[in-house]
Amino acid sequence: MTQREPSTYLARYVHHARVAFLPRILPGNKTRVGLARSLVAPLVIALVPLFWVADATYRSSLTTLGRDQGIFQYIAWAVSQGDVDYRDVRDVNGPLVHLIHLVMLRLGGADEHRFHLMDLWATGVTFAFVGACIPALVRKRRVSTLERAAWAGAAWVVLTAQYQLYTYWNQAQRESFCDWFLLPSIGLSILAPAKTKHTETLRMAVIAALSTITWFGKPTFVLFTLVQAAVLFTDKQSVLPVRQRIVSFLVGGVLGSALPLAYLFLYGDAAAFLRVSLVEVPNVYRFIWAKSAPEIFSGEGPLLTTATGLACAAVLAALVMMRELSRRLIVVPFAIFAAIGNVFLQHKGFDYHFHPLTALTALGWLIVAAMLAEHVRSAPRHRPLGRYVALGAAAALSFEVASSMQASPHLRNVWILAGGETPKRRADPEYFATFRTNDFYPWEMREAARYLDRSTPSDARIQVYGMDPYLLFLARRKSATPYIYAYDLNADAALDGGWQNEPSDEQANRIKQVRTDHERDMLAKLEARPPAAFVFIDGSPLTTYPRALDDFRHCCAESAAWVDAHYHPTQSFEQFHVWLKDGEGP
Repeated sequence: MTQREPSTYLARYVHHARVAFLPRILPGNKTRVGLARSLVAPLVIALVPLFWVADATYRSSLTTLGRDQGIFQYIAWAVSQGDVDYRDVRDVNGPLVHLIHLVMLRLGGADEHRFHLMDLWATGVTFAFVGACIPALVRKRRVSTLERAAWAGAAWVVLTAQYQLYTYWNQAQRESFCDWFLLPSIGLSILAPAKTKHTETLRMAVIAALSTITWFGKPTFVLFTLVQAAVLFTDKQSVLPVRQRIVSFLVGGVLGSALPLAYLFLYGDAAAFLRVSLVEVPNVYRFIWAKSAPEIFSGEGPLLTTATGLACAAVLAALVMMRELSRRLIVVPFAIFAAIGNVFLQHKGFDYHFHPLTALTALGWLIVAAMLAEHVRSAPRHRPLGRYVALGAAAALSFEVASSMQASPHLRNVWILAGGETPKRRADPEYFATFRTNDFYPWEMREAARYLDRSTPSDARIQVYGMDPYLLFLARRKSATPYIYAYDLNADAALDGGWQNEPSDEQANRIKQVRTDHERDMLAKLEARPPAAFVFIDGSPLTTYPRALDDFRHCCAESAAWVDAHYHPTQSFEQFHVWLKDGEGP
């Protein structure tokens, strides 16, 4: 027998390898066309605005922390040092926010740049996940990993773009943290029901768990859970009977509640939390900075944001009613309505309250673009009009996203690239001067913190009168009493209320009594364990007088007399005035 040449074996090996594996790497003509049709829309949406979105994201990581983020940093730090949440530190916000800050501190979030990076990573992963759930909304089919990845990228770009329209003050806020859980639950809700009962039960439970945990960030997020439950329980495609769906949803809700409740019982005082949430919030806090619906939604920004959300919800609802989208997709317009209700129920209208609305609106437009692309992915070549319409819609969305980045405060603030590029530069007075407002003084706060660190023992406690307990975090000193906010001791803001929100005589008397109880408790704690220092912060919001000391004497006369008798002024850093205990300091 003649021996075969080695080249013959090699040729046969290459032939078999090409037949077996090459189509998977380099698909044939028909497969390439199908792949192109499935990827062109998300790639156009993602790639056109990508540079500006990524640039804004990088710049936002170089900003300092605002007042609210600083408050929660201090609370998480104090809890990590042994203080009991809601007993030793009073706050009206839910335990989920404190838990998130505590976790971020454990991961190095004391550094502001790292804190922003962790927020941006978590937020970005959330956006990408909900985007990966978008394909196959029109008809059930097998979706490739590549296609899901493409829509995940498109969602990251579009949803991150709307996130970068918020200032540093309004990022890493309570609503945006809640979006970490809400958006994945919405993404799982729009997925087609699982084919097996076991998998569908698991999906239902995870949706409920992710949705329910948001209640412990903001109780008003219960609206989203209600609309999700309504859609899931009426889904005729589910393999589970309605009773089993309800049971699975309730079990998931219990599991979702377990994590923030575990934090509350391990690190907090549940009775104090309930007293603040169920008594003081409805009786006092709801009147502070209260706004009616016409005030909230008639502003230039909120009006356009809300109208855009309503338009998106109307389009999606119409597509569902016309059977262009599956009935389960009605959860998105319902969630947009819930987002508007979430803003209304809080009666404040702060910019960060609109996070769920803007994110869900961006998701809604992505769904419309995906629907158009999917409708024509199998259309014959001699009928190209539908493909052109789908491509035009993707291009229009990408152009709108890119255009919107002109309004990003992070792209407008060109100084941040040089002023905040290194840790050394982010410690300069010039850096913090760019974030100064009429009632927020980040550089002076740090000067006062360094002075307190030098002038008081490491285990000293300090009482602050103002709205910036971040000072205590920077100085690594605990608060002498639970009262870290001026509005707990000055009732004028709550008594003033707002348009159509002024408290009645009975409610006003209740507000005054709560304030009196706070001062008595504070003074008793001060007398029992005098702090090493008092810090009065001028120009703080929710105070009556510009000078903090005048305001303290106005609302807390008895406590002010005690301070005058035992403390003396030592050092001022513009708005921050430090008083040390007599016999200590200069």
